[in-house]
Amino acid sequence: MAGEFTAGDGSVSPADGEARIKHLSDRWLFESVMRVHGAKTIESSNRYEINPFAPGSLATHWIAQNPTIGTQHGRFVVVGDTILSFYSTATGRHRGYECLVQRDERTYSTRGVAMNEDKLIGTWAVELTLKS
Repeated sequence: MAGEFTAGDGSVSPADGEARIKHLSDRWLFESVMRVHGAKTIESSNRYEINPFAPGSLATHWIAQNPTIGTQHGRFVVVGDTILSFYSTATGRHRGYECLVQRDERTYSTRGVAMNEDKLIGTWAVELTLKS
């Protein structure tokens, strides 16, 4: 992945990272790392366990572990060529939203936001490209 991260104060930094998904019979495992390059490189990682979509369903639940904010509970909803994702921690203190638009068989454009209560942590705009 490659793109940019905009911090809550408006400063913009380049961002890159990796994402991997593994389909198991009872769940999908999705691991991602995003690095934000500024005066100091900051790395954020998540490990998702996703319930596979039930036949005919356009939505499913997921749970993720993030070393900084803890456990997140979320939902994926498919709308045409787009996956909407939203989450919150158990207390509701941390929450966010992400929109992934499929551009072609190998590329998604993703836009997201992370909040700490009512404070904007940051937003991101990155392109995810499938590597062989």
